[in-house]
Amino acid sequence: MSNCSNRDLMTNRDDIPVTAVLLPPVLVCAAMLSIAACVCLWTGIDGSKLFLPYLGVAIPASIIALLCALFVQVLLLARQGADEPVKHMQEWFRRRYPLMLLPGLILPIFLAGFTITKTGIPFIVGFGWEAFWAEADRLIFREDVWQLAHSFLGERSAPVLSWFYTMGWGVGFILVGAFVTFSASRGTVGVFYTAMLSTWLLGGCLTAYAFSAAGPVFAHLADPEVGQQFEGLKITLANVLAERNSVRLTQLYLEHAVGSHLAVKGGGISAMPSMHVGAACIFVLLGRRTLWVLPAVVFTLIIFVASGYFGYHYWVDGIAAAGIAWACWSAAELCYKARPNPVSANVSAVIQSVASAEPMFTSPKVAPDAPTPIQ
Repeated sequence: MSNCSNRDLMTNRDDIPVTAVLLPPVLVCAAMLSIAACVCLWTGIDGSKLFLPYLGVAIPASIIALLCALFVQVLLLARQGADEPVKHMQEWFRRRYPLMLLPGLILPIFLAGFTITKTGIPFIVGFGWEAFWAEADRLIFREDVWQLAHSFLGERSAPVLSWFYTMGWGVGFILVGAFVTFSASRGTVGVFYTAMLSTWLLGGCLTAYAFSAAGPVFAHLADPEVGQQFEGLKITLANVLAERNSVRLTQLYLEHAVGSHLAVKGGGISAMPSMHVGAACIFVLLGRRTLWVLPAVVFTLIIFVASGYFGYHYWVDGIAAAGIAWACWSAAELCYKARPNPVSANVSAVIQSVASAEPMFTSPKVAPDAPTPIQ
């Protein structure tokens, strides 16, 4: 057997107990909820109305992903002519359904805690690093990145970029996690969720508090002098975005929620680092050594460029997020003591079974001339 094959067998781990898969993400979620509880006590923020909205999105997405995975299993077994297909389906479901806790419960609860901590930034630390990150962006890219992005992409790209940055990213964030849960090996599932939640905890919470900034389009809320430098950005966005454009509505929604002691779904302003980019980088790491890596890279580049185009972030925010995502993924791999192959086990098996004449679930064939085994 080749070295490559040995590596794949060792890394595509599906023998990890469910409790071992769930424990690290649960611990990260507990850490976020602990911080959120402290923020609530300190600031008086009310986050009680967050949990049901997040659960209301996550649970249906998880059910959809489960049904799709079941459909793939049925196709796979039918294609292979498997013996006792019902038994195989029951065994598959028995091994997979506990993992629904990750996308259906742990992730939405984590996001509720994250939103509370993000909402508390203006009350606890403010946005004291605004001028620093604005100047850092100019030093690296020689001008404000929103001007650079608009000069290269022009106004016609605004509707496409806005869809990717709002709807595209939101749907991708929810569905990718849900589908990974039911299609990847247990090792990959554990690494994915541990890395994703750790990126948001380390980056979106701890780093955001340590180096807080509001971002170019919200800079006037943090530093009126810096905000004046981005008046051109706001005028440009008002000209290129329709009144009901998702980016325009989202920016108004976020700005109106600043200073409120009621945490709202998707609320809170924080630029450093960019969790949009951080999450997209986790998708790239998930897709390494597979065909999925190319669309993941393209998606990440679009999100990175759009973050500056619309003024949500300085591009240095995205660079920092990429570094944090890589560090968290590497730590998660060490946590599970394996480097999981992120190829979906089910999709990969479908492809292999189509190319092979040997079914996977039947007894191995014995050559006609082979001696009969001694019983």
